[in-house]
Amino acid sequence: MATTGTDDVIYMFAMSLDGFIAREDGTFDWLDNFPADDDYDFSSFMASLSGMVMGRSTYEATRRHDEWAYGQYPCLVATSRPLENLPENAEAMAGTPAEMLANLRARGATGRIWLFGGGDLARQFMDAGLLDTIEIGTIPVILGSGIPAFGGIQADRWLDLAFAKPLANGAVHAQYRVRR
Repeated sequence: MATTGTDDVIYMFAMSLDGFIAREDGTFDWLDNFPADDDYDFSSFMASLSGMVMGRSTYEATRRHDEWAYGQYPCLVATSRPLENLPENAEAMAGTPAEMLANLRARGATGRIWLFGGGDLARQFMDAGLLDTIEIGTIPVILGSGIPAFGGIQADRWLDLAFAKPLANGAVHAQYRVRR
């Protein structure tokens, strides 16, 4: 069985059975029927983090909520466009995946980094050899179209299964290690 390191970069997300993380317009209302419950153990995942890299669209979606739930972590929003009124511990940055990780490490993120949202961002980290773990909650819904979990054309990527388990709500929680 593959093991997860304490300083991994981990792309953890939910996707539809047909591989989409959001609808074409960026909404993910379909997840309302499948909230991360105790069976998924999202709270343990959050407690294991030391920092976050977030795609611009994901950042904008999270900011639609009243509360910024990520102030305890150094957070980097990957964007080439300026952002105003960033919340506590958040910075905006355009750069390579290596530069983004260096920024977070310099700001105290010495452990696991969550790559939160964005198939294109995940592809960039994979291309750079900096994505270690992929953790997926596969939701039993077929959307037909949307934003793919892994953006852009890319080479075959092979993964090693760490675990897979069915959840009481019908979703499947799986974790993979990216082969080097």
